[in-house]
Formats: sequence, structure tokens, C-alpha cells
Amino acid sequence: MAVLRKTVSAGSWRGEFTEAYKAGRFKAAGAIFDAHAASSERPELVLLAARAHMHYDPAASLRLLLKLRSPATKSVTKVERDMLLTEAFARTKDFTSADQCLMAALSAAQKLKDAELVSAVGYRGVRRYLLSREPAKARTYLDFTRAAYSKSSRLYSAYAEAIILGYEERVLEQAERLTEVLRLLDPNSGDFIELRAWSTHTLAALARELYIPAAISEIDRQLSGKPWPKDFAPNLFQALRGVGWAKALLGDSFNAFRHLKRASEVADTTAWKVVAACDRSYLARSLGEPRWSRSELDEAEQLAAVVDWHSTLAEERMGLLALAELFGSLDTARSAMYLARYRELGELKSPLYYGEDPRRTAYAQYSTGVVEIALGNTRRGLTELREARKVFERFGYDFRVARCILAEYAVSGKRELVPILDEKLRNYRMSWLMNEVRSLSGSTQVSLPPMQRRVFDEICQGKSTAEISRTLGRSAYTISNHTKAIFKAFGVKSRAALLAEAMQRGHLTRSRDDGAAQSLMGTVASRDHGE
Repeated sequence: MAVLRKTVSAGSWRGEFTEAYKAGRFKAAGAIFDAHAASSERPELVLLAARAHMHYDPAASLRLLLKLRSPATKSVTKVERDMLLTEAFARTKDFTSADQCLMAALSAAQKLKDAELVSAVGYRGVRRYLLSREPAKARTYLDFTRAAYSKSSRLYSAYAEAIILGYEERVLEQAERLTEVLRLLDPNSGDFIELRAWSTHTLAALARELYIPAAISEIDRQLSGKPWPKDFAPNLFQALRGVGWAKALLGDSFNAFRHLKRASEVADTTAWKVVAACDRSYLARSLGEPRWSRSELDEAEQLAAVVDWHSTLAEERMGLLALAELFGSLDTARSAMYLARYRELGELKSPLYYGEDPRRTAYAQYSTGVVEIALGNTRRGLTELREARKVFERFGYDFRVARCILAEYAVSGKRELVPILDEKLRNYRMSWLMNEVRSLSGSTQVSLPPMQRRVFDEICQGKSTAEISRTLGRSAYTISNHTKAIFKAFGVKSRAALLAEAMQRGHLTRSRDDGAAQSLMGTVASRDHGE
């Protein structure tokens, strides 16, 4: 009976370990294996444990693989061991050993004529060369990832290309490839959780920076599906932040706040909660809600007081810069204090970006520039802003470029910057940034998206909702929603007020025939009462 109990116990932990791995709970799976596995554990379980450890501790994965007794020369198990060793060595910076294992794995997979194995080895080859920042060499292994035609191979091949495109700074193409990956993934399934989490996170970060509204619906689809395991809390946090800001830039402030609030709820560190609270404070301030903004800022400051900033990751440290930036217009002493604390932490080293990514530096330069200007160090601040702008221009991050120009324009008042701002914000007419542009430039013009502009023109001809609906081929419900958005943009609550405001702002030429103008105003006013 004692032997039987031991067998059942052993079988129990193995089942628990396997279930944890399949569910994407890799840290839990690794801990179960480490606590129960014997030194002579079956190779397939050791390989699974090595895969689990690879997600969060590649050194532990390497130790497991090196202890695994060498399988038969041409066996599938040996190929799997060698391709995992490729990544483990590469992630611990032993590229010579990584290359030896990669060549051995590829040669054996080709001799076995196993297309799935060749594809899997190709994927590890891509990752190996990206870890040493060699995207051209990584591309030579991309063809191997396409050796098989299974769903798994197609997914990993597309994801591998997306990663390469990121290193090549071809960000729009990267966004397209990631969207393709996500469309192949069922958000209500636990399969391919790593691809789902990383692809959603990366695409959301790109949707925040680029005008790619088509990607937002796919991100929402993935976020509304089966909950992600805790191992991927950092990815979920970044995905929610990214899509939140993407919606804010399109004028959807309600859902922007909703996503940013949820980001704070899923944040796995207090430092990330600081960042999320700063996000909400900034957005509330930009929407003309100073009390709300200050409430969020107070929460961020209280959270920041208990963080050991020296033990934080690079991106988490941006919370200190965000605090410095937000206090710049409220309390320069505090602003200077947070900037000094940020600088004390030293050089940024980021696990969330591709090696020495210039974007990471540019984000810091922008915030530092704004703070320096607030502290009276205008020349130094402008230098930081212009350096950040160069990087954002390079990547095509138009709204980031606009923020740099806005900050510079607020100081210099150079009118030649206004047309550049208008061009950079052509896709963000409903964002808070346009209000800042109008405020600084003294412009009273209101920019409307194309469809709203057509509805506006029809309203100004005195047409009813039903008439506009027939003319434009849209439902009355849609026309009504556009009308409400137009009222909000002009700051009015009726058609008559809209017409008067439009004339005042120069959107309409005043009629020389006062009688005709009065007649039109009367017609428009009657629409207000009739609808």
C-alpha cells in the first residue's frame, strides 16, 4: 500500500504540473517540477519544465537541459533539447554555444524530414539572432519557420516576422502582422496564450503611437476573452494602457478612463499603479477636470511613497518622470524632486523593448524636456524635446511629434510650428491635443471628421435629421449621434446655437441678405423644437 500511495502521489504532481503548464501558469509549473521531480525524470517532462522556466528564468532552464541525459543522436527529443538549449544559451549571452546547438538541431530535424520540427527550430533561430540584435540573420531562419502548414507553425512564423519587423523599425508592417496573428487566435481558448498576450500587448502599444483604428477592435476582442494567467499580468497591464490611450486619441474618453482604471487593477507592482494613476491624472487634466486630475495625482503620489524605486524595472521608473511632469505646472519644488529621484536611478535597461530601443530614451527625453522648461531651464528643455522629436519622426509617431511641438510652441510662440501641428494631428481631430493647439494658437476653428463635416453642412442648410439621413444614406440614429458629436465640438446644445457659433467662428459666411439669414435661423430653430 505504501508503494501504491507513492505512485499515486507522483502521478498527482505530474498531472498538476502538466495542467499548470497547459494553462499558461509557467511559474507555478516550474515550482511544482522543482519541488517534486527526481534526478532521473522522464526527458519529455524535463523538456516541458525547461520550457516553463524559459519564460521567467532562462538560467534555470539551461541547468535543467544540461543535466538531461543525451538522447539518441537522431531522435526528436534530442532536436527539442538542442533547440531549447539554443534559446537558453542565447538568453544567457553565450552565443557561441547557442549557435552550435542551433546548427545541430536544424541538421537533425532536416535529416528526420520532420517539417514541424524544422519550423520549430527556425523559430528558435529567429529568437537567437534577435537576442544579439541581428535582424538580417534572423530573417535567414524565417524561411525555416514556414516549413510546415499547421496552425501552430503559421502562427509562430507570423509572430517571428512581427518581432523581426520591430527590430527593423518597420512599425506599421509590424502592426499589420500582429493583427493577422491575433485574428487567428480564439480569445476564449487557453491555447497559444504566450502568443496572444505578447501580440496583444505589442499591438496595443503600437495602436497608442500610430493611427491604426482597425487594430483596436482586434485588441478589444482579445481583452474581452478568457482571462490571462497571472504570469502575463505585465502584458495585460501594457495592453490596457495602450488601447486606453489609443481610444483617448480618437476622442473616446469614457472608454479610455475605463481601460486605464482596469490597468491599475491588474498591475502586479505598486510602481505600475503609480504609472496608471498618473495616466488618469494627465487625461483628466487634458479634458478640463482639474479636481479629478488632482485626486488621481494625490493617489499616484501616495503610492509612489511606498515604492523602492531602486528595485524597479526601467518602464516602472517612468512613474517618477510622470509625477515630475504633472507637478511641473503645480509645484515646481516637487517636480524638481521627482526629476532628481529619477536621475539618481541611473541608466535605463528595459525588458519590455527591443534591446537598446531609441523610443524608450525618447519617452524619457520628452518628459524631462517638459519638466526642465517648467523649472525655468528653457534651453535645456528644448534640447531634450527636439532630440525626442527626431526619434518620434523616425518612427512615424505623429501624436508624439505633436506633443513635442506643442511644448516648444508654448515657449517660443513660433507661428511656423502651427501648420506642422495641424498635419501631425490630422488623424486626431477629436483628441484633447487639438484643444491645446487651438488654445495656444488662438484659433477658433473646429475640425470635424469627414462624415461629421457632411452632416454639419446639411444641418447648416436647414435640413432635418430624416432629410440628412436620406441624403447621406445613413440611419437616423447614426445622423443623431453625429449631430451630438458636432454639438459637443462647438460647445452648443441646439441647431440654432450651432449655426450662430459657426458663423461667429468663421465656418460660415454671413449672408448679405439679413432676411435670408433670419429665415435660415428660423428654419434651424424649428428643427430644434421638432426633434
